[in-house]
Amino acid sequence: MESRSIILVVDAGSSSVRCIPYELLDSRSCRSRSEEEVSTSSQSPIKAIEGMSYSVPMMSVSPNTGYIRIHEVLDAIDLCVDEVLRLLRQTITDESYNITALGFSTFVMNLVGVDEFGQPMGDKATLSYACNRADVLDTCSRIDRTLSPDTKQSLYQKTGAPLHPAYALPQLLAFYDTKDSDNAHLVEKVHQWKSISSICLSRWTGQSHTQIPISYSEASWTGLLNFRSCTWNDEAMSILEKSCNLKVLPSLSDFDRGDILADGISQHSHDGTNNSYWTRWPELRQSRFFLGIGDGAAANIGSKCGSLSSRDDSKRRIAVTIGTSAAARLCLPLEIDTYHNYSDTVVPFGLFCYRVDKSTLLLGGALTDGGSIIEWARSLFNLQSTESFTECLEKVATMYGDRCSSSSPGVTMAPFLSGERSTGFRVGANGCISGITRETSSIDIVYACLESVVLRLCAVIKLLTGVSSGGDGEYILVASGNALENNHLWRQMLADCCGIDIVVDSDANEGTSRGVALLVANKLCNERSLKETLVVENKSVPDLKAKNNWNKASLAQESLIEAVSSTWCGNGT
Repeated sequence: MESRSIILVVDAGSSSVRCIPYELLDSRSCRSRSEEEVSTSSQSPIKAIEGMSYSVPMMSVSPNTGYIRIHEVLDAIDLCVDEVLRLLRQTITDESYNITALGFSTFVMNLVGVDEFGQPMGDKATLSYACNRADVLDTCSRIDRTLSPDTKQSLYQKTGAPLHPAYALPQLLAFYDTKDSDNAHLVEKVHQWKSISSICLSRWTGQSHTQIPISYSEASWTGLLNFRSCTWNDEAMSILEKSCNLKVLPSLSDFDRGDILADGISQHSHDGTNNSYWTRWPELRQSRFFLGIGDGAAANIGSKCGSLSSRDDSKRRIAVTIGTSAAARLCLPLEIDTYHNYSDTVVPFGLFCYRVDKSTLLLGGALTDGGSIIEWARSLFNLQSTESFTECLEKVATMYGDRCSSSSPGVTMAPFLSGERSTGFRVGANGCISGITRETSSIDIVYACLESVVLRLCAVIKLLTGVSSGGDGEYILVASGNALENNHLWRQMLADCCGIDIVVDSDANEGTSRGVALLVANKLCNERSLKETLVVENKSVPDLKAKNNWNKASLAQESLIEAVSSTWCGNGT
């Protein structure tokens, strides 16, 4: 009997760390199929093994400071792999199995300072997407004042990222500003900056941390990578080298590095000592490891919104995710431009453009606060129990129906509790609620929270739909993320606001880990253009009667943001 081939996926998210095993279906035949056969396949090559996953809920990143709880995250990752391997050993006893590969996704951006031995230097030597610290805001504003408009535009069009505290450039410059005595001792000891996944892969395989690159995908989210050439951007490097040695940046690669990661776990580490993972995880001794993929990129692939699948049925698929944060994203094909003959791909202001891998781009926009807005409201109004929150949502749904019928004014919110990314990228932005009266209740505020996220996502989606689709211009939204998948009202509001159908696909549970498993399977099976058919579990169709309500709500929110933005520290200063 042929052994079952399994792909382990580690998903290090901002609100939990998990490990999920996927079976590689018919792995022998997928290796033998012709390129023409695999390019036209609509059947998924992977399937999650039920009951075998393990998750550790945790807050991986500290709000506002953006510091990563790095030691807790690394311990949680190891624990998740421990437990999944234990479950596989206990459960699959009547047949053999082989862990063919291990794939990785991480919240992005993340960079961790390590010493010469590859050991993390602690939380304060970490960088993340959630940074909103005052020193970084000030640094970002200083860079903005220093650079010419042409230089800033060039940076944006080559890196796909604007100047913003969520990216690595201002965070690194703030870190290396040794006037901050708290950082002085760390600056001297940081040998290199690594991603969470590259740290894990170095520890597990026994290789030196300097031998493990970070992927184009993870590097792209730093805002330092030229997404067209997949090299560190020259303009960004010229700014950074004034504060630090550029050797602190890691080497780069596509996520598939078979030359250094194909041999699994070594018995001995690079320094000659015994590698504890050799005995701890014997199933991974011959496994092929893959570099990390950004969670947003993986989620697009896992929710069947890759560059080919996104053209299915003459409709381009836009992945919309609401978890802790929120995002809307579209995959586009683009090979690496090694000769710097840059394509005519233009990044519309308000969006980002990152790498999925060497042949695919991810165009989209993100909100730092998505589901976290609702968690904030639940905590504020003591709606923590399922019963109280469900009752609240029922009243919000009734209120929404009344608003759509009468377009009566209500509470307006700018949902920037942790700062603004898309579409304004305004430095120092914070949340604001307007329109409160004596009659305002918790129901009004929860409604405003849901509405505000929908409006910001709709602003992103409008920009995405303005990008040429190469077809008839029709779109469909594919929902992912627990906060959106489990909230029918939120999906209906989004469909009404955008005027676009939104669907939940029954196959695409745990979209991020599924995306990693698909990318790994495609490398193992030489499937470069898998096209997956949507299996619609739920569909929300726009209600035309709601259009007037959303037009007024959008105008009210834009007016509010414009009115208060001048008060934000760092914006326009």
